[in-house]
Amino acid sequence: MSDESKENEFRDRMTTLGEMAAVLAHEIKNPMNSIIINMEVLKGAVQDMASKTQAANSEKVLRYFEIINDEIRRLDKVIKGFLDLAAPPQPTKVLFSLNQLLQKTAEFIKEEFSKKGISFDYRLQEDLPRLLGSSDQIRQALLNLLINSSQAMPDGGSIILETGYNEKTLYLKVQDSGGGIPESIKAKVFSPYFTTKEKGSGLGLAIVRRIVREHGGYVELQSEVGKGSTFQIVFLRSGAEK
Repeated sequence: MSDESKENEFRDRMTTLGEMAAVLAHEIKNPMNSIIINMEVLKGAVQDMASKTQAANSEKVLRYFEIINDEIRRLDKVIKGFLDLAAPPQPTKVLFSLNQLLQKTAEFIKEEFSKKGISFDYRLQEDLPRLLGSSDQIRQALLNLLINSSQAMPDGGSIILETGYNEKTLYLKVQDSGGGIPESIKAKVFSPYFTTKEKGSGLGLAIVRRIVREHGGYVELQSEVGKGSTFQIVFLRSGAEK
């Protein structure tokens, strides 16, 4: 099967998945919101009752409420991730600076990453042409890559952010100093719901690939166990960058 045929097949599958996702969202979101609202009401009633009766087991009951609430929120997050992958909103595309977007995104999470012992090193092409696309979606893709890199470095490390271009393309690289990805699972890391992390959703990199494909680009992965990983996003130049 040619690359073009594979791409068309992928788009057809995603269209069908998006239609299913819209139905799924409607059927699950409404009752879930009702459950969340009624859980808060019930929790308030239990707290009020406990304050009046000083029931010995009230703290235990409230802990159960917190567990249920946490699981509902987690399920809501999973559904949102599924919708982001299968039925994303249509983006508004404008010309923007990829360098500025990268710097602002890194600055947004710099403090949190610093607490984990993770530092940033910038290698940005100064005269980088502007990119035609959705800055919000590209920011989401970049955040997903940065979070993925941070999870690969639980003991801290460094992330190199690099941009560049040639006559036909612009590129963005995110390189980490983590443990690397085994050859046996490289082909799976962009698959929805595939994860090696205990609490991972398995959607982060799949969403990255979907966003980049919608912008006419592609994602490349270079990784070696013990030597870290580099994700490179490549976009076609729009011809209207100036």
